[in-house]
Amino acid sequence: MADVEMPLTGHLEELRSRLLRAVAALFIGFGASYAFSERIVTFMEIPLNRGAPGAALNYFSLMEPFITHLKAAFFTGLLLALPVIFYQLYRFAAPGLLERERRYVIPFVLFATLFFLAGAALAFTIVLPYAVEFFLHFDPTLVATLNVSKYLGFSIRMMIAFGLIFQLPVVVFVLTRLGLLPPELLARNRRYALLAAFVFGAVLTPPDPVTQSLMAVPLLVMYELSVWIARLFHRGRATETPEEEGGATPQ
Repeated sequence: MADVEMPLTGHLEELRSRLLRAVAALFIGFGASYAFSERIVTFMEIPLNRGAPGAALNYFSLMEPFITHLKAAFFTGLLLALPVIFYQLYRFAAPGLLERERRYVIPFVLFATLFFLAGAALAFTIVLPYAVEFFLHFDPTLVATLNVSKYLGFSIRMMIAFGLIFQLPVVVFVLTRLGLLPPELLARNRRYALLAAFVFGAVLTPPDPVTQSLMAVPLLVMYELSVWIARLFHRGRATETPEEEGGATPQ
């Protein structure tokens, strides 16, 4: 049976419903994480201790420790809510997918979550320690006084940036299955992807070639993986029959 076309107001209502569920999951994760916020803040200091052993974090205003704990709990709540958030994104896109493609919900949620966590872990274990070391030794004549809130905010931004970079293959998979992104377009634009990767790395990382490469190289790897995924699943979609698409056979 063919899907009934949804009007614009229906799409907006569906989007509102999905967003509310994702936000609810985020706040539930935030509430569960806040009880452990002190341990989370201590855990987030690991890259600092690796890049600058003995460095201490300080705060400069009365409410800053409280706000720092809120940031830590909110970020952890985001990580906990990722499966729900990705599930809601997939369900919102589901009307544009074929009937058999809607069964990919579990693999989509699983891989989107794992890829995001892998990108965040790469930033946490490799990029952040190097960034800390680079900045603290950039000018040896200056004495650093590290602010806990700014350090945590910088760490969270880096982890989210890498997590989003690692979503590229997942996004390409969805766009390819929707028929919006032919693999030839990705293959033709490799040179622009190379340039964009290093520009992106220069904007989001410390201004030195090594750190820029630490972001640019994973982005290029994700791009090549995306090209392979696009070719594989675009070819698979092209072989679908009308019955598999869930639509009626032309009379």
